[in-house]
Amino acid sequence: MDPSHPLSLVEWTTRNAVCLSEPHLDAPLDELAALQHLIGDARVVALGENSHQIREFGLLRERILRFLVMECGFTVYAAEFGAASGRAVDAWVHGGDGDLDALLMPRADGYPGQSAEGRDTLKWLRSHNASAPHSVRFAGLDIPAAGGSLVPALEPVAAYLADVDPGAERYVRTALELAEPLSGGSGLASAYARRALAPEPQDRLSATLGRLLNRIMTMREIYTQHSGHRAYGRALSDVWAAWRTDQMQRAMAELLNGAPDSADLAARDRYLADSLLELLDQSVPGTRIVLAAHNAHIQRTANPDGVPLPRVPMGHILAQELGADYVSVALTSGGGRTVRNTPDPAHPAGMRQSATDAPEATPDSVEALFSAVTEAPALVDLCALRAHARHHRLTEPTRIRMDDGFLPVAALDAYDVVVNVPRTTLTAGISE
Repeated sequence: MDPSHPLSLVEWTTRNAVCLSEPHLDAPLDELAALQHLIGDARVVALGENSHQIREFGLLRERILRFLVMECGFTVYAAEFGAASGRAVDAWVHGGDGDLDALLMPRADGYPGQSAEGRDTLKWLRSHNASAPHSVRFAGLDIPAAGGSLVPALEPVAAYLADVDPGAERYVRTALELAEPLSGGSGLASAYARRALAPEPQDRLSATLGRLLNRIMTMREIYTQHSGHRAYGRALSDVWAAWRTDQMQRAMAELLNGAPDSADLAARDRYLADSLLELLDQSVPGTRIVLAAHNAHIQRTANPDGVPLPRVPMGHILAQELGADYVSVALTSGGGRTVRNTPDPAHPAGMRQSATDAPEATPDSVEALFSAVTEAPALVDLCALRAHARHHRLTEPTRIRMDDGFLPVAALDAYDVVVNVPRTTLTAGISE
């Protein structure tokens, strides 16, 4: 290569991309050896996606999960799923009774809470755990019901307090009563509900959750003597989840009113990150975690202030805490079909989902890097690409696709690896 005419980023990507088989579960796992080299000994590997409900992303993530479990010794599959609700799912993947679809709580608006591919991944975990010498745990990390309801988090707390501190149960019941008018199919639906509710009951809800949080933290020694540390930790985590949900709903309502606060919008991501770090802290030495979440959650970089995005995504927190022990893998696409989310206050989820064509890659996007790699999914080491770009002072991509648009992201800093799928289709349940 002529040093005076360095490869463009598109040329570098074309030359160095590792081409993978089309997304299907029978594809050979050994072609993922390049990924094993890139993640090294990292304790947490995050697998993203630019939109939920995409078939190819679900298949690819399950395939990578299988590889990381079977070839690299990962023993936890953590996901963007309610922490309290995830405990029953973990029992199911370890052979417990129950109906998986009921445990995953399909959304009231008729759309699947988990994609068909996501449900198949959990079925594989159950099958794997039935015979594997080392089982794989499932862990939900998220606030309850994507921020749409406090019930999944607070009902277990009520049951816990009824045993260890019956006098404190009133705080939970008051919070649930105050939160009932705000419940919806998502945090966006709850944010719309808050716009129609007077400030006084909202302030009462926040104050009640604050008193509940203070009660549980103040009584720690007494509670743990009665219930043990594990049960206490779960109850405390669930109260934090409810408190973070309340804060996130408030911030989203302010966003809808045209006054976004990017710091307060990060309440959900803070809970996601804290959940994972606590999981690591409580696990046996050597535990390695596969984390499944949206690209916007797993990015290593903070967002600028004043934009309608969380100031501090989960991935930024994890990168700061874990350093090289955190590897972020973004999944994106060159075209095909994707999901459009249209805000709608009258809809149970606060938005309507529909199918649409993915927009053309803009010249400043990550997706444009793959313009000459169109026949198969391709994996690229962004750390190496970043080194090439900065050595030669080349213009770097500043956007990445999200649903049917693009997010402003300094992508070569935000992710360690990117996998681009040429064309995507929708999972079952999303109307064309």
